[in-house]
Amino acid sequence: MSQELFTTNVTIPLLGAAGTLGGPQSDVIPFLRIPGADYGGGLRIVRWQYATNKAIAVGSAPAVRIVSQTSTNVAIATLGANGSAATTAGTAIAGTLSTAWVAGTVGYLACEYTQATYGGTSPVYLHLQVQWHPGRGAT
Repeated sequence: MSQELFTTNVTIPLLGAAGTLGGPQSDVIPFLRIPGADYGGGLRIVRWQYATNKAIAVGSAPAVRIVSQTSTNVAIATLGANGSAATTAGTAIAGTLSTAWVAGTVGYLACEYTQATYGGTSPVYLHLQVQWHPGRGAT
C-alpha cells in the first residue's frame, strides 16, 4: 500500500450575498468518499485546518467539526472539532483530531459547521483542508 499523502480542499459558502446579515445557520457537507476495502480499506487523517476569507469575531465565527457519515449521510462520529475561534482573513486555524483512523465501511467524511452571525458587507466562505493517507497510512 502506498504511503502517499493526499490533500482535499473544500470551499463552503457561509454567506453568499454581500450586504446582508447572516446566521445563525448550520449544515453538514459531505466532501470525501472513504475508500472501501478494494482501495486500501479506509483512511488515516493526518491533519485538518480551516480559514475564512473575512475576519470574524469570536462568538460569531463558525464552529467546525470533521465527522464520519454512512453512505446515506447519517452521522456516525465526530473525528475532530474546533470551537468558535475568531478568524483572521486567510489565516488557517488548525483543527483538533480525536480520531485519525476511519474504516472503509464508513461512507463519507463531512464538514459540519455552525455559523453564528456575520454583519459584514462581503460574502463569507469557509475554506477547509484535510490531509490524509489511504489505508492505515503512516502511524
